[in-house]
Amino acid sequence: MGIYTDQFDVLVTTTLDKIRPVLTDQISNENVLLAWLNSKSRVTVDGGTVLRRPVLFAFNDTVGSYSGYDVIDTTPQEGMGWAEFPWAQHAGSVVISGEEVKKNAGAAQLINLLQAKFDQLKLSVADDLNAMLYGDGIGNTQKDMIGLKGIVSNGTQNAAAGTDVHLGGISAATYTWWKSVVRTAAVDLTTFDGVQALNNVYNTIRLNRSKVDIEVTTQANYEAYEALAVPNIRFQSLKAADLGFESIAHKTAEVVFDPDAPATGTINDGTVTISGGGAWFFLNSDRLEFVQHADEWLNPTDFVRPYNQDAKVALILSMGNLITDSRRSHGVAVATVV
Repeated sequence: MGIYTDQFDVLVTTTLDKIRPVLTDQISNENVLLAWLNSKSRVTVDGGTVLRRPVLFAFNDTVGSYSGYDVIDTTPQEGMGWAEFPWAQHAGSVVISGEEVKKNAGAAQLINLLQAKFDQLKLSVADDLNAMLYGDGIGNTQKDMIGLKGIVSNGTQNAAAGTDVHLGGISAATYTWWKSVVRTAAVDLTTFDGVQALNNVYNTIRLNRSKVDIEVTTQANYEAYEALAVPNIRFQSLKAADLGFESIAHKTAEVVFDPDAPATGTINDGTVTISGGGAWFFLNSDRLEFVQHADEWLNPTDFVRPYNQDAKVALILSMGNLITDSRRSHGVAVATVV
């Protein structure tokens, strides 16, 4: 395949060198959830066989007041455990046929061809990862990254799908502290009773000593809440706006919308049907983390030629996952709108 000249290989190498930072920026900056986590330093890098995080499930009983020569309690404490999450792998490919190269001879045309191929891949990778971040993590026979539907729940990642997956290896049925706040009754965003219902979920999470700082929902829910709330809220400086996203305040949290936020389906092990406006997630970003593998995140491989094709192929490979160390720090409701 003589058309693969040194000039073509140089152009490919240059393009591959540029693609990773561009991909990283696009995914981090154009995905509202990842952009928020990144702004809070909650997009991290790790390695190892699994993602392991400590979890607190009971308080230290030795704390308390004392005076003078009182003996201070030094009883060894339990109350700490570990959550273990699997790595999830993600890949995309760029294929350039010999015919395409022949039809685009010349440096300028080859650059345009490569740019078009990688632009298509960038959009596809960003779109697919964004969708996963709102899923339950059991798609493609449990190969998908864990999303908000898997994390924010009272039970397994999705018992309705017939898959008994204990998030982080911890059973929510056995350990009540490994449960999110789930409102099973629909929130009616046609009246201010709906806002009061949202307040109830927010306040219940607050009772768990967790502070919600971002709420993610659908465009329909966002606009319904905006219509109810805007004339009656006090405007404040909103961080999401600085990140390039529309947002509005709910108490001390910011409400944003995402096209991939679930508008249909079920949540909470299938016990809550998503309808009307769709799901409304209440998140404490200090208790949520998106982890990228230290050795494999949006890494491009070299273009190689399959032995039986007149083409060259490059892969973009990643490993990562969305995890939490405190499931009870998050909540979810389903809203109805007219």
